[in-house]
Amino acid sequence: MNISALIEGAAQVKASDIHLMEECAPYFRLDGELTPVKHPPLTHEDMLVVVNELVPERLREVLEKRRGVDLGFKHKDVVRLRLIVYYERQRIRMVFRLIPLTIPTLEQLNLPPVVQTIATFNRGMVLVTGPTGSGKSTTLSAVIHYINSHDRVSITTIEDPIEFVHTNMMGMVTQREVGEDVLDFNSGVIQALRQDPDVILVGEMRDTDTIRTAIKASETGHYVLSTLHTTNAIQTMERVIGTFPQAEQDLVREQLASNLRASITQTLVRRAEGKGRAAALEVLVVTGTVSKLISENRLRDIYGVMQGGEEGMMTCDQALAKLVREKIIAEEEGLQYARDEFAYKRYIKGVSSSNDRGGIIAGFGG
Repeated sequence: MNISALIEGAAQVKASDIHLMEECAPYFRLDGELTPVKHPPLTHEDMLVVVNELVPERLREVLEKRRGVDLGFKHKDVVRLRLIVYYERQRIRMVFRLIPLTIPTLEQLNLPPVVQTIATFNRGMVLVTGPTGSGKSTTLSAVIHYINSHDRVSITTIEDPIEFVHTNMMGMVTQREVGEDVLDFNSGVIQALRQDPDVILVGEMRDTDTIRTAIKASETGHYVLSTLHTTNAIQTMERVIGTFPQAEQDLVREQLASNLRASITQTLVRRAEGKGRAAALEVLVVTGTVSKLISENRLRDIYGVMQGGEEGMMTCDQALAKLVREKIIAEEEGLQYARDEFAYKRYIKGVSSSNDRGGIIAGFGG
């Protein structure tokens, strides 16, 4: 099969992902939905050809040993891709994530103004959360791009794999890839702390050691950004605290109260006209009030503070309702993602804080 033509075709129609599996035609993910491509079913030999063409020999050995591998690469001057190769019932499967070569700006993504404010922080921790494919990496890349273009700082990223590639602007950017430049996320952060960084991006906090080290980095005056697969701000804090043994949780709670600066949770929703997706951004900014509630283990009370809209905060339901009021998404579509149906419908009618702001993200592939 001609994998080059397939990749270029996916980029041309703005697909976010390509799925390949034996005995099936390829699939593109378009506007959030899987769409079959007019192509003969792929054979085992087809899949082996793609593996041999795209996966370096060293990683092919890893694939055979661990039955799965992921890597990033650039295809000509068309697109970057993140490729995951794995086995399913002893058959090869592949998923490609398409990543634009040009890093989108905060303005191009139409992110709410509070995100730019968050990008100006110089210490503490910011977490961007959401399910797989919700655009977390795109948002973080836009934030890093903003910092890089506005501040004379040293930025270190630890990613698995590297997706968007940054070049030095006002800042200096070092990008390290897990498995290539560093053993794992935790050791990457530990090493980064010795490299005079101002900003550290941890691609994903997958384990207790990485979370502990990232919190320590934020405590020592660094600006730390990372991601989690959580679906709202409260769950994010519960996840971080709950990752630790019971004996450590009070300490971690105090560390979050002192060092967490913001949490952004993204939800992608199909646009009303059917092309592209919009993002509803739930935003928590850790004010003095929020910090006190975290310290007192009153996490559920934070939701009420967010509803008030102070400093650009918003709940997911408020962001969804704003998209409906602006006719960006259909009310029925937003309802599928609403946390509280009654509150969501009330916000659509305009019963909401005057500071309520949603986010419309036009540049996300997924």
